[in-house]
Amino acid sequence: MNTIIGLVILIIAVAIIEIDDFRFITVLLGILGGLFTVGALLDGVYIEILPLAVYSIVLLPLALFIITVYTKPTEEPPLLQGILSSVVLVVLIIISYVVSLFVLGVAGIEWSLILIGIFGLVVKTDIRKTVASLSLLVYSLHLLTPGFDIVIEGVLMLTAGILVLVLLILGYRYFVLRGSMSTRELMELKL
Repeated sequence: MNTIIGLVILIIAVAIIEIDDFRFITVLLGILGGLFTVGALLDGVYIEILPLAVYSIVLLPLALFIITVYTKPTEEPPLLQGILSSVVLVVLIIISYVVSLFVLGVAGIEWSLILIGIFGLVVKTDIRKTVASLSLLVYSLHLLTPGFDIVIEGVLMLTAGILVLVLLILGYRYFVLRGSMSTRELMELKL
């Protein structure tokens, strides 16, 4: 992937995890999907990128936007927030990049995206942030395993899309019951 596109992807990924306004996050997720698509096209991947493009440019931002319209626009209070959260995230990105470069011998954004996604899963408590973090992990999986044909890519993106929709529906149901999108209290939700 192009170095400039990779750097912009990392900046947008950090912004997705750190910004608390989901109206803005949905736009960033669409832009991120567009950058992944452009990066793949520049690398010579054409038809195989179609499932990822549909998932990342259309499905994910649209589903997150719709759930945000019917719930609330801001994030639930995270476990770690503010400047401390941003500093920890940047340090993790630097460590992952250095380790991947000097230990694995590969300079790429894949491992940094994995750490950003895991950080979002662990530290952020809003179910919509969980969905965004899982999507970052899906994107990093796409970067780590290039060369799948369109059928495998389609199955992976369909599985990711179903997981996203199920999580957002559960989050919406919990919001209707309790007025919260926090993952801290999801044990109260019984089907």
